[in-house]
Amino acid sequence: MPSRQIHWDSDSPDWSPPPEKDQLFSPSPSRNNVNRGRRRSARALVGLDTERPMKNHFPGAEKLLWSRIRTTLQEPFAEFLGVMVLTCFYVGSIAQATLSTGQEASPGGAGYGTFMSVPWGTGIGVMLGIYISGDSGSYLNPAITISNCIFRGLPWRAAPAILLSQFLGAFVGSGIIYGNYISAIDWYSGYGMRTLPPMQKSTAQIFATYPQTFAPRSTQVFSVAIPSALITTVISALKDDYNNGISKAGGNFFPLAMFFLFYGVGIAFGWETGGAVNPALDFAGRLMSHANGYGGEVWKSSGYYFWIPMIIPFIGTIFGAFLYDLFIFTGPSPLNTPWLGLKRLGRRDIMARNKQERRDQRNDESTTEV
Repeated sequence: MPSRQIHWDSDSPDWSPPPEKDQLFSPSPSRNNVNRGRRRSARALVGLDTERPMKNHFPGAEKLLWSRIRTTLQEPFAEFLGVMVLTCFYVGSIAQATLSTGQEASPGGAGYGTFMSVPWGTGIGVMLGIYISGDSGSYLNPAITISNCIFRGLPWRAAPAILLSQFLGAFVGSGIIYGNYISAIDWYSGYGMRTLPPMQKSTAQIFATYPQTFAPRSTQVFSVAIPSALITTVISALKDDYNNGISKAGGNFFPLAMFFLFYGVGIAFGWETGGAVNPALDFAGRLMSHANGYGGEVWKSSGYYFWIPMIIPFIGTIFGAFLYDLFIFTGPSPLNTPWLGLKRLGRRDIMARNKQERRDQRNDESTTEV
């Protein structure tokens, strides 16, 4: 039988001739059209880009229901798994450092971790999460996602699905760590005891951030806003193809650069508020700890502190992206329009043109600016 290339991507415009005997189950043209229409409808329903090409399947896999679901929802699934892995490393490093304190059997006789374990766990978790979630853009943080909607043309309609996936990934990751360390928590604090800072032997800080008792509200806000702004400023630079100081969109070293960025945030801003820069991790961990015996105090503690890591990271990341675009970025951005973007607020034609420019840039193969 003569060989020929068969495109198993159900979104492909190509279609092979009528099947041979051993290809009786190959998709028909009408079936391809139906699958393509259903996929686009499903992606439109959750706000995802309907024109994004479908990833190629292993031959015949496009007939499987889960394969079609997976390729239809590849961005939310990628964010979910990436954030789950990030959470496991981040929360796991805190758990081991906290619960093993004073273990004389450990190397050095002081436990199986210190404060410096947490920046390492955070950086490694971010780096590996980026590797996993490349199909989605590797946002891994609701605040970074929203800043990309404002400044880099990520469609607003895609934000709900991505944000929900991030919160679910963080919740599952926190649950995995709790399940793994539940016996250690009972051993450390006492069987069934679930306590919050600043009490001795507290463990709630494993799953969510809590401020130091000396930190006033203003310090709490700045301790969250500053690192959040630094993160988006650096990410904007690494993803800027118009910046001659770096390789194309960060190149293959982007995940490693993110490791150093979050390691630096941990060692510079990890004390006063615990480095609370990711609303998904903080809210999901607080919700999970509430459901597992820590009670409503996780929301009331420190004068209802919980709203700070829920709201301030959004303000910080938006401000950081604003600073970079104001002083450095020369590509499509709201700030590179008349009156620093204010004029476009009252002109639908300008808003539509700017949106199209940023969409074209995102789809341009010569640039990977996101």
